[in-house]
Amino acid sequence: MGIAYQIKCKHCNAEFHYSQDQSFGMLQRCVGCESYVEMESPIRCPSCNKRLNATKEEFFEQVQTIIDWD
Repeated sequence: MGIAYQIKCKHCNAEFHYSQDQSFGMLQRCVGCESYVEMESPIRCPSCNKRLNATKEEFFEQVQTIIDWD
């Protein structure tokens, strides 16, 4: 299971795709969970290199589309 996001950076307005595998090769974190965001490792904008996931709220303010897959 994984999640793909389409993100628009609030710092520089760059749009890009980010995906994360929720299972990490083990049992998945939660079934149908869209609210999990990795907070320990920074997710950075590829254009301006600003951190996008300092808080969950800040991250989800920048998300435009969420796609889940099994």
